Amino acid sequence: MARRKCEPLNTSPAAELDAKSSTSHQHTEPAVWRNHKGKSFYVNRSSRSRLQHVRVAAHPVLSPTVATRTRAQTKQKLQQSGARRVTRQQRHSEQHQSPCASSSTSPIIPTSPSPKGSTVAATTSRAAPVSGQGPATRSRSDRLRERVKVDTPDTSSNGADMDRHLEDVNGNASREGISGGDSIGLGGPSCSKPARQRIPSREHPPPKLQQWLDTFKLWSNAERMMALDDLIALCDPSQVRHMMHVIEPQFQRDFISLLPKELALYVLSFLEPRDLLRAAQTCRYWHILCEDNLLWREKCREEGIDETLVYGSRPRRRPGPRSPCKALFMRQSQIEHNWRTGTSRSPKILKGHDDHVITCLEFCGHRIVSGSDDNTLKVWSVLSGKCLRTLIGHTGGVWSSQMSGNIIISGSTDRTLKVWNADSGTCKHTLYGHTSTVRCMSLCGSKVVSGSRDATLRVWDIETGQCLHVLMGHVAAVRCVQYDGRRVVSGAYDYTVRVWDPETETCLHTLQGHSNRVYSLQFDGVHVVSGSLDTSIRVWDVETGACLHTLIGHQSLTSGLELKDNILVSGNADSTVKVWDITTGQCLQTLQGPNKHQSAVTCLQFSKKFVITSSDDGTVKIWDLKTGEFLRNLVSLESGGSGGVVWRLRCSNTKLVCAVGSRNGTEETKLMVLDFDVEDRKLT
Repeated sequence: MARRKCEPLNTSPAAELDAKSSTSHQHTEPAVWRNHKGKSFYVNRSSRSRLQHVRVAAHPVLSPTVATRTRAQTKQKLQQSGARRVTRQQRHSEQHQSPCASSSTSPIIPTSPSPKGSTVAATTSRAAPVSGQGPATRSRSDRLRERVKVDTPDTSSNGADMDRHLEDVNGNASREGISGGDSIGLGGPSCSKPARQRIPSREHPPPKLQQWLDTFKLWSNAERMMALDDLIALCDPSQVRHMMHVIEPQFQRDFISLLPKELALYVLSFLEPRDLLRAAQTCRYWHILCEDNLLWREKCREEGIDETLVYGSRPRRRPGPRSPCKALFMRQSQIEHNWRTGTSRSPKILKGHDDHVITCLEFCGHRIVSGSDDNTLKVWSVLSGKCLRTLIGHTGGVWSSQMSGNIIISGSTDRTLKVWNADSGTCKHTLYGHTSTVRCMSLCGSKVVSGSRDATLRVWDIETGQCLHVLMGHVAAVRCVQYDGRRVVSGAYDYTVRVWDPETETCLHTLQGHSNRVYSLQFDGVHVVSGSLDTSIRVWDVETGACLHTLIGHQSLTSGLELKDNILVSGNADSTVKVWDITTGQCLQTLQGPNKHQSAVTCLQFSKKFVITSSDDGTVKIWDLKTGEFLRNLVSLESGGSGGVVWRLRCSNTKLVCAVGSRNGTEETKLMVLDFDVEDRKLT
């Protein structure tokens, strides 16, 4: 069946050339064609090379006729198009590599088909160079001949048209300012590649380098410094980075390994413990030095760490290959970490005293002693959480207690003191003498001083049960007392603080200044600190009786005080806790903020790192002593805010004991024991 001829809808040669050049990069735009009957149809330009029955109209200058193409001719056309494409890519890469390549560009002439039976007259090979022209330079007409695919009969008219077309192109290029070797059809000067320079190295240094170095050696230090400054200013970042890589190793000397061991240990002693642990990972010799037992003994001394603090009365585990002092320090660090972040162990719950109020709490070794207004005391095992025994004998509520070893002393509303043996639970002595409630006491050695609502203080020998001295002078109930074995300090509801010599039963000083009842006292042998309902805290000199500082800041009753060295921590009914320096009288920290207590502070204790506080809001909080930062809630009762109260708390290095309950029955009376010790299996 004869194939039908077709021609484009736009038969104008100029319009067809413009359309082809404008759509050379838009291969998806369809073209409109018309067959021999005049019927129009669309052909996609991207697929026309694969269409065997469509023959695109040739360039009007080269071949104005339209013909069909056979399957073999189409295959040959595709192969030749691929060859031209490879040739153009090679030529393009050579032009960019050659510094003398022409900057002019050749016009893109679209390929044109020829009538049926015509021969393909395409130039796929590179044209021979013109005389005086280098291999990398060709005339524009030669490049045009390679780009143009001519498929037309070999006639003289077509050849003449082709020559005229090339002359027009050359003329246009000349008018556009192309001259010399860049003009089409003219030869240009040959372009030769410059010789490659040798990369500088030690064997082949740059020229005059040695002369520059010799000159540098002759300069003074100031001249060299100036030259280096100018040299660095001239360098780019990569060169400055190279200088850094060369210079840095000159300063990285292991001077520790070069020193005698004693001097090396002395240098390392200035490092913090955390830095020592990092230094131990440097090398084997540094590891040996950083494991030195004397080095870690000094670190333990600085932190106040000893075996009794860390291990208590338990037998100490052997640390193995590590130094004993380092093992001690690491264990204490892990314990402090547990206080900050918590452990997975649940607290022990010790239930007793029914629904009565726990009025006093003592914690020593592995024993806990709780006193209640149910007239009894209970002795608990902190390890098992069991009640070992109940001390029965008082006929009134127990409101004060002291404990040392296996000796327990209790004071009651029945106006007596009792001395108990914690191991057997028997009462050794009953101390009679007071005429009202025994509200406070202080134990030192074998002597205990008791204060009563009868406004007197009595000194007792707990071994014999005898009353040694009676201290009289207050005119109202004695609320708090401190005894260091030499002096007795008491605070009362008569607004005064008194300093006593118990041996002579004389009052050495009457410290006046408070304008309301004195509720709390601390005494370290040098300073007396008193807290009052008048919202102030006063610091006194025990020898002269002078008031050194008046600490103002709280808004209500100061119910709890604790003094260690020069640091004083006070808890107040205004729900805040303050940290003071008694030597300067300054407030170092106020423990408040969005996580502060929501009610009165009932009890507190602090160590070198932490402050533990309890409150009527049913929570126990831990704070950082140095920064005043709130760390977390150690205890938070579900009934907090609706009646649940934490009345008392006592802490050791590894454990916390809290006495909780309520005044309206919303919380069961009990003891909670939280353990922050390190599990032994984690240390193996």
